[in-house]
Amino acid sequence: AGRARGGGGSLSRGKDVVELSMAPHHAFHIEPVLKKTALKISSLDTLESRLLVGCEDGTLMILEEEQNASHLVEFAVLETRKGFCKKAILQLQAVESLRCVVSLTADGVQINSLPTLDMTAQLLKTRGSHAFALRTEGEGAEAGALLPQPVLCCAGKKKLMLYRWGGQGFDEWKEMALPDTPACMAWCGDSLCVGVGRRYVIINAQTGAEKPLFDSNSSPPAVFRLPGLQEMLLGRDSISVFQDFEGRPSRKYAITWAAPPSAIVYSHPYVIALLPKSVEVQLMETQKAVQTISLRAGAVVPSPRDDAAYVLANNQVYRLRPVPVGRQIDSLMEAGGFETALRLCEMCSDRPEVAAKADGVHRAYGLQLLSERDFEAAVSQLARCASLDPREVLSYFPDLCPEGFPPAASPLDLKGHQMLRAQVSLIKYLNALRRRRAAPAGGGHCG
Repeated sequence: AGRARGGGGSLSRGKDVVELSMAPHHAFHIEPVLKKTALKISSLDTLESRLLVGCEDGTLMILEEEQNASHLVEFAVLETRKGFCKKAILQLQAVESLRCVVSLTADGVQINSLPTLDMTAQLLKTRGSHAFALRTEGEGAEAGALLPQPVLCCAGKKKLMLYRWGGQGFDEWKEMALPDTPACMAWCGDSLCVGVGRRYVIINAQTGAEKPLFDSNSSPPAVFRLPGLQEMLLGRDSISVFQDFEGRPSRKYAITWAAPPSAIVYSHPYVIALLPKSVEVQLMETQKAVQTISLRAGAVVPSPRDDAAYVLANNQVYRLRPVPVGRQIDSLMEAGGFETALRLCEMCSDRPEVAAKADGVHRAYGLQLLSERDFEAAVSQLARCASLDPREVLSYFPDLCPEGFPPAASPLDLKGHQMLRAQVSLIKYLNALRRRRAAPAGGGHCG
């Protein structure tokens, strides 16, 4: 079995150089997983610790993640299944809950069982389809769907073909005619959000009722479902708009990319987009690019098991492995990126190592704001820092302290209006401390 090593944060160098943009911190390490294969790669998916690689000649490669004695990650080619399909594998999805792999070629959708990979069905009416979208039972329950079983939708010429899971396989259900060939689609509860022509429409799979939304302007439509959030991202040129499953705006802001994305995946707490000349990573809550990777990527799949993602570019596969969030926060603090560091603390507060750092971020940010004489913003941060001795804050204002009180290393020299503003903010800070100490145990801030 061949091996490809991905160690630390080192980058692949050679004919296809991977470069990172200069940024306060990096959210992901880039590691080569599969290089220099003679087969032409056309699709990717993940299954637990394994990576499924579909090829243009119909071969399926299975790579498994391993860890060597040096604790470096390696990927071993576990199996090469020649003749898995007769034609190029255009799309691939492993469905552990159904114990099957769903694949798409020019001949249509094919179902193979897991773990044997034996073919169990070909959905003959799907010949000529260019994409499929599968809603699993878990995704349906999560969205409160009325359709209990998994449903498969295949996009053909001016129509959608739907199949329901019958316990042993997918059974024909219905076809829905469209005025144009669908360009993209994603499940949203019992409905599908479909890009038809340049317009988005939500179609109820049970009733066929349609709800038109808006158009994608000059770019082709692109719809991506955000897992676990009951939200979608719909593209309009270089902007991705948040919509709920009813087609209503779900957030007051949108995400602006450097160029229109062709694919988007969510890797908590980041959104990763494939742009024409790069891969862009944004922190969803700040709508700011934190990392740009100069790869012309053709496919990306998430790895929910470890918040990673796999990218196909130049017939090679790379893994975007997340930098530990605690290390990201440290890098942001060193660079003065306190707002982003606080957002990370909020979005990842369920991780113990992150919760422990939030206090320090509030402290460092508050003291910096003090030095910038932004008193109101400073005390807002300092009041959330449980470990800070209030005497340290007072030491920055020697004119307000009793004689003999030790001043800070760099005390503030304030006069007139600035002194008045400082006094008002200090009173707010001290009152906030009193309220917190008077509150019952467990009522402190979590950052």
